[in-house]
Amino acid sequence: MKPVLDFRKPLVTGCIPLAPRRGWWPSLLLLVALLPACTYDNAADLLGKNPPAPACDTVATTFSTSVAPLLQQRCVNCHNTNVRSGDVSLSTYAQVQRVAADGRLMGVITHAPGYPAMPVGGAKLSDCEIARIRAWVRQGAPNN
Repeated sequence: MKPVLDFRKPLVTGCIPLAPRRGWWPSLLLLVALLPACTYDNAADLLGKNPPAPACDTVATTFSTSVAPLLQQRCVNCHNTNVRSGDVSLSTYAQVQRVAADGRLMGVITHAPGYPAMPVGGAKLSDCEIARIRAWVRQGAPNN
C-alpha cells in the first residue's frame, strides 16, 4: 500500500508550504484573467496626456550655461545699460553678481514680500529656473 501524503504538512521539516494544494487554481485563473488589464498599448496610455516633467538639475548650474542665458532671455530687455529699469542692469556678470549678493535677485524672481515681482508683465520664472538661480547664488554667485 502506498503512503498517503498530507499536503497540509510540510514535506521537509522546518519548511512551510507557500500555499495549500487545494484551491490554488482559482487564484491562478484570477491572476491570468486580470493580467491583461495591467497592460498599456503605448506610453500615452500609461502616462496620460502630459508625461512627467524631467527633473530639474541644479548640480551643474553655472553662470555661463544656466544663469546668463536665462537672464538674457527674460530680464535684459528691461534691465540693460541703456534702459536700466529700477536702476538695475543685468548685462554683465559684475552687475548680476551685485544684485545677487544683496538679495534683490532672489527677492524679485521669487516674488518675495517687499520686492517688486519680476518680470513685470510677464510670466513668473518656472520653479526649475528659480532653483537654478538659487543654487548659483548659494554657491557664492561665481563667474563660471
